[in-house]
Amino acid sequence: MSPEQYEEICFQIITFAGEARSCFVEALRHAKDADKTKARELLAEGNQHLIEAEKVHMQLIQQEAAGDTVPLRMILTHAEDLMMSADTIHVLSEELISLL
Repeated sequence: MSPEQYEEICFQIITFAGEARSCFVEALRHAKDADKTKARELLAEGNQHLIEAEKVHMQLIQQEAAGDTVPLRMILTHAEDLMMSADTIHVLSEELISLL
């Protein structure tokens, strides 16, 4: 994998995970305003973005599983951190919105 491909994968993860996280936070705001329908729509949209981030991330996992070294650089650390925080916010958002 070229350095350009590596960076492209990392930026795709960042983009999809960032979109997901934004949707989940916005869903919470709509739930707070008692708009549960819009909140659920945003949860679904965010979930799709998170799935896309995980698909892209899987490319790196598959590469490493095939025996190719995946370099650990700050951009990948940031991408994975953002993806995990989006996943955490997703779980918490689902739970909080279900309480309404």
